[in-house]
Amino acid sequence: MKFGKTFESHLTIEWRQQYMRYGDLKELIKQGVENAPSPLTSSDYEIQAYYRAFEETFLTECQTELTGVNNFFLEKLLEARRKHGHLKLQLLAYSREPGHTGSDSSLSQRAERSQKKIMTTRQLRYAYAEFYLSLVLIQNYQSLNETGFRKICKKYDKNLRSSAAGRWFTENVVDAPFTDGRLLQRMTIEVEDLYTAHLANGDRSLAMEKLRVPPLGEPTPPSMVFRAGIALGMLIMLLVVTAISYWKRAPLEDHTPGLMSLYRGPFTWVIFNFYMAANVAGWQQAGVNHVLIFEIDPRSHLQPATFLEIACTFGILWALSMLGFLYNDLIGVSDPFVFPLALILIMVGLLVVPLPIMNWPARWWTIKLVGRVISAPLHYVGFADFWMGDQLNSLVTCIVDYYYTLRFYAISWLRYERVNNCFEPDVIVPITMCLPGWFRFAQCLRRFRDSGSKSVSYLINAGKYSTTFLVVLFATLRRNSEGEYASTFSNPYTWLFLASCVVATVYCYLWDVIRDFGLFRIMSENLVLRLFWAVEFTILYHNLMTAYNMRTICSILEITRRFIWNYVRLENEHLFNCGNFRATRDIHLAALNPRQERMLESMMDESDGVSNRRKSNERIRLKKEYF
Repeated sequence: MKFGKTFESHLTIEWRQQYMRYGDLKELIKQGVENAPSPLTSSDYEIQAYYRAFEETFLTECQTELTGVNNFFLEKLLEARRKHGHLKLQLLAYSREPGHTGSDSSLSQRAERSQKKIMTTRQLRYAYAEFYLSLVLIQNYQSLNETGFRKICKKYDKNLRSSAAGRWFTENVVDAPFTDGRLLQRMTIEVEDLYTAHLANGDRSLAMEKLRVPPLGEPTPPSMVFRAGIALGMLIMLLVVTAISYWKRAPLEDHTPGLMSLYRGPFTWVIFNFYMAANVAGWQQAGVNHVLIFEIDPRSHLQPATFLEIACTFGILWALSMLGFLYNDLIGVSDPFVFPLALILIMVGLLVVPLPIMNWPARWWTIKLVGRVISAPLHYVGFADFWMGDQLNSLVTCIVDYYYTLRFYAISWLRYERVNNCFEPDVIVPITMCLPGWFRFAQCLRRFRDSGSKSVSYLINAGKYSTTFLVVLFATLRRNSEGEYASTFSNPYTWLFLASCVVATVYCYLWDVIRDFGLFRIMSENLVLRLFWAVEFTILYHNLMTAYNMRTICSILEITRRFIWNYVRLENEHLFNCGNFRATRDIHLAALNPRQERMLESMMDESDGVSNRRKSNERIRLKKEYF
């Protein structure tokens, strides 16, 4: 692989603008060679003057890039050095033991007395894991930029038959601040030692397992891709067999309503998982750091192939269950409704049973995330929390189908008889439909409470989700009073329902294009899919399709809209992270009081063997101290 591609694939996306512009410098060399005067039409003096001028231009550009790289490196180094001292102060207070920096034991006692709130073991492990990752990213920044400058200078000398770039590299880059990795190496070793001694009970292999970061730009393992491919092939084959079987061997007429209702929820979930696999693959292809946005541990996140394998596994289970329902008499099962129940129990079991299959850490993360969504008003709400809440809003039909399934088996089997009206709405259905909207409504109120500025945008967003309650309310009143009026449009609740749908559509669409997608980033598909309720109403009014089939189409279109929304929403969040150069999860450290600030400086002085820390320009100060 050429270095240009290696450079792009290994850089930290959120710091892209702070790396040396290897591609631009390479293009500059190409233009310099192409625009050089020909020896046949130009004198030696003109040729030499051109190359001298181009050499000055190129080296000036290199110097500009070097200055930017040095400044950003020193800024990140200062930030890392201060975090290191702060975390060490917390760790010493937590452990009540002297640190590994040569300071005396009284330092830990002073640290303990000065800390009003000491971090827990879990918080310290999380903080040190993220800090270690930040050190790895800075080291990667060093290595890529140094290699980039060396490669571009070598390319210049080769193409222009010169040695000027090589001399510039030796004089300016070899001893540049960003190429000196001694301080970073010392911090990295000390973090490993501190974690081993205080947070891993002296087990260095365990400490490195928790701290070690997978190689940047590591490709998906071939075995994982192979498994996903096999699963996808099996699913396609089973879906074809299922379609043919349903066509040739249709279920009994009295079984059809139950069959459709019981299998729609799991089928929607299968499609949703395929969309998630496509989302993750698209985010990685576009360079959107979804691992950081969702604050997932980069040491254990799922690859797109894993998502595809999970989606195919659920799809295979769905197809096998459907085939069992259709061929129940041939395989000796008297009641075909055993198969959809078995499907749901297996799918739920694969999600919640803590076995080392199908990536239990990822499943546990999902379970905790759903739990945080349900208990939204009781704790702080992060991006992953409200993202999951939005996914549940698009899975309303799926959630209602699972309620129908629960009611069907509870009533039918307890009474030892099949009750087809179990799939008709009751009082629980509108409540269930309002739950996802309520989760997001409560999250917005909690974010408003937690925001220091009390941003009114959180209340506006809460108002968007409150429109769900009106739509469900008027839809329920309209359905319950439909038989009391001569026509649909003579029912006043029909007009209230339509008005609430219009308000909800306009409200949600404006929020999407102004807030979630970025200002004026109009998405035509989003508008069309949000207006599909009008198409649904028209089709049902003219009896062109059954309500159940129409609702199935609407459900699939809604999760399709959410699939596209996921791309744009995370891109917007990724741009925010890039603008703030945020490449790791936040480490929330309490502010230090003046006494703690003095202690922190004392620890840093003792660690580095220097005493003067009061220069006005921090970048110049770092360079003098360490370089």
